[in-house]
Amino acid sequence: MLKLSYNSNGLRSVPVEDAVRAVADAGYQAIEFSLHPRHIDPFSFRPADADRLASVVESSGIVACCLAAGADNLLGAERFEPSLVHPSHEGRERRLELTGRALEIAAWLGVPVINFASGPRRADVTDADAGRWLREGLARLLERADGVVLAMEPEPGFFVESNDQALALVDEFAHPGLTVAQDLGHCRVVEEDYLGSVSRAMRATSVIQLEDIKGRHHHHEIPGDGDIDFAAFFRICREQGYEGYYSVELYNHSDDFDGALKRSIAHLREQYDAAAAG
Repeated sequence: MLKLSYNSNGLRSVPVEDAVRAVADAGYQAIEFSLHPRHIDPFSFRPADADRLASVVESSGIVACCLAAGADNLLGAERFEPSLVHPSHEGRERRLELTGRALEIAAWLGVPVINFASGPRRADVTDADAGRWLREGLARLLERADGVVLAMEPEPGFFVESNDQALALVDEFAHPGLTVAQDLGHCRVVEEDYLGSVSRAMRATSVIQLEDIKGRHHHHEIPGDGDIDFAAFFRICREQGYEGYYSVELYNHSDDFDGALKRSIAHLREQYDAAAAG
């Protein structure tokens, strides 16, 4: 069964409650929330806000499958900084606190998974230091998780930018609370054999984000507008028994979210059926 979600960061032009209803009305089974001042501001969001939002989700007949904790400017004007591999202790602590806050908000909302990223490694930081700081941070986050699953999302240009890197961390920790959040478009940008990468990481994957990509350029396109072979991708998912959600992430299409919602679901359903047929 194709279980489709849509990331709320693609509907930032409307209040979060309207985003939930729009996703449900378009036929999706779930919504992936995203930390963002417009929707869920991690610095002001409270349990009462979570109760109200969860009620809207329930009444809309969908579920909240994930909370994305990696918005680019939550901690300052420099995108994605400070990160989990920032050279300053204070910077890393700020990112850990924000990600821990995401875990807390997810628990309030009843969301089972948060996805997050390593952040970029600066030129003055060695791979060894970045790896040590990231592992220390992951260990602390796992202590705080309290039933919410952590999903590491590889991001082009980040310290962890490939599925294989994320998978190696998951295998090293061997903790059920640490998984991989695949992003199919990111795989296409970074990996020579993006479908092989998808296949290798599937065993540890808790959620998959979808967008199309043209020519391996990191720009999120509406499914069907790029070069990704979605039918081949869905065949891999079916063969490996993936039963989680596929969450469309089109943060750069919020000016026409209605069109993006409808075109995405139509193309993905078509390609899923094509995979099933052959």
